[in-house]
Amino acid sequence: MTAMDSFMWRGMIKWTEIIAVAGHVLEHWNSVTQFVSNTDLREHIWTVRHASVSQPFLMLSDDALRGSIPRTGNPLALLLLIGMVRARPGCVEVTFANGQKIDLARFDPADLVSLLPQATHPAHKKLADMAVSLPPMPVA
Repeated sequence: MTAMDSFMWRGMIKWTEIIAVAGHVLEHWNSVTQFVSNTDLREHIWTVRHASVSQPFLMLSDDALRGSIPRTGNPLALLLLIGMVRARPGCVEVTFANGQKIDLARFDPADLVSLLPQATHPAHKKLADMAVSLPPMPVA
């Protein structure tokens, strides 16, 4: 595996705030296709999956607001992070595994397949378009 084969992410705000941002993105996405999120308040774990599958594509844990995402495979996790950065700039930081920063706020959906080789379904393009067009979240 090379340094460009996976993405590393790190939450920069509190867990409760970051799951609110993720939920904001999912509210918009649910107009296109259905996503299911689950919040375990006892364990402080939030997961999200597409309604058609049982396996979550992203988990946010209060104990460790960081993780990795493979570049090849399900592109939904990175698409969600792109939407989150658009909805609340600075809420997450994303890098390649070698530490090279990725500015998701400048993501262009035209570059989707070069960034995520398996993002070939028209729904991926639609979700990417929605992610970059999200207005900033209202400040609570």
